[in-house]
Amino acid sequence: MLVPEISLTPQTVDRFIARFGEDSIAVLHSKLSVGERYDQWQKIKSGKAKIIIGARSAIFAPVKKLGLIIIDEEHDSSYKSEMTPRYNAKEIAKFLAEKNRVPLLLGSATPDINTYYKAINNETVLLELTKRANNSNLPRCRNSRFKTRTCKW
Repeated sequence: MLVPEISLTPQTVDRFIARFGEDSIAVLHSKLSVGERYDQWQKIKSGKAKIIIGARSAIFAPVKKLGLIIIDEEHDSSYKSEMTPRYNAKEIAKFLAEKNRVPLLLGSATPDINTYYKAINNETVLLELTKRANNSNLPRCRNSRFKTRTCKW
């Protein structure tokens, strides 16, 4: 699971630990020390970690049996590396998903325009959440004619 910012990693990790337990989760991001990164890398390589959570570079984790790739907040520009080597983690994820024949889930309340275009033109599957967690209310929106309605995103 990729998150757009290192600062979002702890809350995401906490949610996954609460659901799946700490032993099956590995975390990868640039704020880890070299030793911590090595330990996490070995946990992934050995197959002990079933879930990997991290920023864009986590896409390069040595996963042996890939089952699903999730990119949270897929619209975020931070998935594109501006430093050498330049890469787009979303494009690498798409390649890995196709190569390994696994689903690629691009999550966003405000999808990237290219992703949304592909979805409405049936080039990819669009799944819309019509309810929020805990059945909380969806936000109210206004269209260009100022008619208020409930948003779908």
